[in-house]
Order: sequence, then structure tokens, then C-alpha cells
Amino acid sequence: MPERTSSINQEFNTPLGVVRCGFDCDGQVQLMERRKYENGISKVYKTEAHQIEIVSFKINFASYNGAALTDSSGWIFKIEKNSDLEESIEVYCLLDKVNDEVEFDYAGGEHLDAIKGENDEWTLHIGTEDGDALHSRAQNDDWFPRRIQNMVDNYKSITQVKQNGFVTKIPHLKQGEKIHVQYLTAYDKRDDQRVNTWLAVEQSKKMLEKWIGMD
Repeated sequence: MPERTSSINQEFNTPLGVVRCGFDCDGQVQLMERRKYENGISKVYKTEAHQIEIVSFKINFASYNGAALTDSSGWIFKIEKNSDLEESIEVYCLLDKVNDEVEFDYAGGEHLDAIKGENDEWTLHIGTEDGDALHSRAQNDDWFPRRIQNMVDNYKSITQVKQNGFVTKIPHLKQGEKIHVQYLTAYDKRDDQRVNTWLAVEQSKKMLEKWIGMD
């Protein structure tokens, strides 16, 4: 039987806790298709009013001075409105089941919203595009509708920054409109002289699609 549910969730285990990434909606969800890319895999879901492809992949980090990561995971949500029905969708990436003594901090940069979690031994970052990056894509009608570009800019976004990650509320779309949301996470042994986990999550939509083999 096809998979039907109103919540889809994937998990990535780290030494600091479990990163949960997925989406919730107020209708039924059906798994329709699985796809394979050069450096990623995906599942395509149908909801009452949308098609949502979740692409999962490891982050390409080889280009940063040969530095390595202990581990990483990335997710892209490609959301397309395919009916006139209204439907509420939230996507999220959160570090849960957090181990004791983990401290959190905001760690954003240009075109990047990011949070950092660390303890005495490990450092982890979760990153996503900030409102300015989304606005730039909206101006180019690049998987963010130009019609709603005023919802995102330097000072506001459809993504809420939480202490332990991000929640993105998908705006009500018109039929045929589409939105791309990405979350990247990476962890490594703590070294205050290195920024490799932060650099790993600071990647554009175009960079990710080229690495995965989606362009």
C-alpha cells in the first residue's frame, strides 16, 4: 500500500543529538516516487495540493583546502503547488534529543542563517538561506515566486530561527508556483581555530544542485 501520513521526518544522528528534518501538513501525504541523482537520492510525495520532493545528500566539502568533516547531511525540499486547494505546510530542521552541556549560538553570515551547537568535544552547524538570499532568487523567479518577493528581504524571512534549528512556513502558493528550501548540517571535533563546519553549511542553491547532479 502507498505510504500515507501527514508528517514526513528523516533523522541524522550526531554526537550532540539527533537532527530531525522533514515537513508537516494538514492533509494526507502519499509517497509517489523515488529518484537517484549522481550524489543524492530523493523521495517524491504528493499532498492534497502540492508535490514535494525531498533530496538527501552528503555535503561536498573537498574544495575547502582539503579539510574534512566527521560527517554531514543535507536536504533540499522542492515544493510545487498543483491545485487551487489551500494547504498549510511547514518544513523544519531541528537538533533534538540534545546531549547534556550543549550550548547554542546564532552563527549566520551573508545570505546565510545558521545556528551552532557545541560541547567540549564537538561542534555542529545547521544552515539555510536567509531572507536576502530568498529575495534574490524571487527577483529571478528561481524557485521562489516573484509575486511574493516582498515576504523576504534583509530583515524578514519565511524561515524562523530557533535556538536548535529552523522552521519554514511555506506561503500559500498559486497553482504552478514553486519553492526551494534547503537545510545543511555538519559536525566535527571541536577546534576553535577551524570554521569547517560553518563553511560546509554556507552553500548556495546553485552550488548544491551542481554537486548533486540536478542542474
